[in-house]
Amino acid sequence: MYSQQAVGRRSQYSGGRGRQRGRSQEGVRLFQLVVCLALFLTVFFWNGVFPQRLVQVRDNILTLISTDLDFEQALSNLGKSLSGSDTVLSNIGAFCVEVFGADKGEEPAQPASVTPPAPQDILPGEAALLSQSPVAAVRAAHYIQLSRFGLELPQPQPEPAAEPEPEPEPAVPAAGTVVMVSDYSGQELPKNYTMDQLSLGDLETMTPVLGRLNSEYGYRDHPINGEYHFHTGVDISGHMGDPIAAFADGTVEYTGKDDSYGLYLQVDHGNGVKSFYAHCSKVEVVKGQAVSMGDTLARIGSTGSSTGPHLHLELKFNKMHLNPAYYVDFLDS
Repeated sequence: MYSQQAVGRRSQYSGGRGRQRGRSQEGVRLFQLVVCLALFLTVFFWNGVFPQRLVQVRDNILTLISTDLDFEQALSNLGKSLSGSDTVLSNIGAFCVEVFGADKGEEPAQPASVTPPAPQDILPGEAALLSQSPVAAVRAAHYIQLSRFGLELPQPQPEPAAEPEPEPEPAVPAAGTVVMVSDYSGQELPKNYTMDQLSLGDLETMTPVLGRLNSEYGYRDHPINGEYHFHTGVDISGHMGDPIAAFADGTVEYTGKDDSYGLYLQVDHGNGVKSFYAHCSKVEVVKGQAVSMGDTLARIGSTGSSTGPHLHLELKFNKMHLNPAYYVDFLDS
């Protein structure tokens, strides 16, 4: 009897001591938790972490408020952690992770997609912008803002500069217009002779015989009789029988022969322009014949008052004698 009571008292005493030991351990764990929290907050503040993390903590708190968090489950998980073998500090970290979110290693939450505005809501604004012809900086800022909605609108391309229109060709002076005034200061010219260059209009011309200039237009000593008088044309060298081409299109006005010019002919080119050919060995056209520029009119000769084979060429405009040197080419002497 004594022994059973003693055993009961020992068992009762041992159970009480177990319960006291359990309460003591819980107190120790709670005390450790409080101390660790205090140390954690002290280190947190004294290391200057709090100011840098203030914005992030604020965002976490706002998220926490707006999130349906199960605090009971979080506290339950903390209790389970505290009952394990982990340190108190790691338990606090696990609790903070569960309350305030995942650590930095987790993927950040993706922002919600933005639905682009409908085209009909954009076009009026675009038309208004483009009508104002904004500078490049304004356009760039505008399009960058639109790109946030997933829209890419082409920038207006500047219109290509208009090509300059070609300058119109100067109008051809009318036939008979003075295009160059001569600086002639010699003996007075005979009537109906000029040293100025006159326009032949739009008449297409060529050189009848390409040779050297033997005698110029103007006053000279005659090579045969020696008299000083006005030479009415130019003498162009050539070989006997060489063809003489028509200066321009026209009609043979007349042909003839005399002691001074020998065999000769004249072609009317229209619009008051005429050409005269003399000292020919042979004339190959007849009066009234239509000729084209370059057609053979005659052959070079030395008929009439001549010292050798050559072409005597005269040009006229409405009975005014012109200097042929303005209108034909010569070989260099």
